[in-house]
Formats: sequence, C-alpha cells, structure tokens
Amino acid sequence: MATATPQETLRLTKWGEQASPLEPTRDWTPRARLLGILSGWTLFALGIAYVVTMVAAFAAAGNLTDPIKDPHLAIMELLILVQAPLIIVMFAVIHAYAGRANRVFSLTAFAFVCLTMAITIGVHFVLLTFGRQVSPAAIPAFTQLFSWQWPSVFYALDILAWDFCFGLSLLAAAPVFGGNRHGRSVRAGLLVAGTLCLLGLAGAALGNMQLRNVGILGYGAIFPVVALLAARVFSRTSPA
Repeated sequence: MATATPQETLRLTKWGEQASPLEPTRDWTPRARLLGILSGWTLFALGIAYVVTMVAAFAAAGNLTDPIKDPHLAIMELLILVQAPLIIVMFAVIHAYAGRANRVFSLTAFAFVCLTMAITIGVHFVLLTFGRQVSPAAIPAFTQLFSWQWPSVFYALDILAWDFCFGLSLLAAAPVFGGNRHGRSVRAGLLVAGTLCLLGLAGAALGNMQLRNVGILGYGAIFPVVALLAARVFSRTSPA
C-alpha cells in the first residue's frame, strides 16, 4: 500500500482529513523560515531606532505640532529606506508560511505592501536627494509639493502609502496567524496596527495631523513589535 509523502502528511490530521488552514504549506522552507526570523528581529531593532529618533525630534522642537526637521528627519527617512525592503521580505515570508486556505489573504497583503513600499521609497528618495539640493525659491509652490507641512502632495502620498495601503496589508495578513497563543498574539497585533493605520486617514481628511499620529502609532510603534512576535512564531514552526 502506498504511503503518504511528507508534504501530504503535513496536510493530514490523525483522522485523515485536511489539516487546519493555519498549517504551513510546502513553501515553508528552511530558507523562508530563516528570512522570516532575521527580518522580524531587524525590523524590531529599526523600529526602536525610528521611535527614539522621532521622540528626540519632538523634544528638540519642544512640541508635537511643528514638522520634524533635520537631522532627525533625514535619519528617519534613511531608516524608512532601510526598512522598506525588509518589510517586503517579511510579507513574502508570511505568504510562504500561510496555510493553503489563507494564501489569498497573504497574497493580498503582499500586493498591498509592495504598493506601500513603492510609494514610500519614491517619496523619501526624492526628498533626500532632489528635495535637499534644489532651492525652494526655484520651484513655485515648493512647500505644497515637497514639504512635510500639510497640505503637501508628497505628504499625502506618504499617508496614502502607510495609512491606507499598509493598513490594508496588515489587516489582510491577520487571518494567516492563529492557533496557539503566539499566533493569536500576532493576529491581534496585525488587526490593531492595521486599524490604527486606517484611522490615521482621518487626519488627512480633516486637515488635522494630530489625528494622523494615530496611524503613526500603528505602523511606527506597534508593527515592529508584531514583526518580532512573528519572528518568534516562525522560529517555533518547523519547515515542511
């Protein structure tokens, strides 16, 4: 009598039925697992650096309303450029980890996160290079185009990226996790972070950037912790 392959066994319960949709598929390889662990820990460390820099910027300004200025702004923009590829890797790993029944969610999350990073990399690269080398007086309405003073075209693009697209990617990735308490913690964190990102859109809609800080809390403070929790889940899940 033929025996099941290891991949088939992974999908079978002791009753011979399909396993939980939370079971990883054969795409969950040792290399994917390692990338998930490394990217999760690195994103957590970069997230701490981002929050510390932001707090230092607010302390230097003496308030929470003025736009963040250099050198803190340049450091934060550089951190985002470093984080962006790692976030794409993290969501690619989530797709590899996702059970068969949840891969439509993980693929949706990956698509939205790629859109997020494409927009934000473009915004911050332009501002770090062109934006710091051209004289504002040389371009009419420079502030309304390239500044972090609302309303601004690039500011709106960054809000679109992080509050809308990234918020949707976090919510889409949430169903991938579950099962034990570690997986449920990741799922809860993704839901909270994604919801806060979407709520941050109210700041742009009402022209109140203090409300937009709710979104920053979601992707800037909670997501790095979620990335660390996801890395712990990956470390506890054996490859297929």
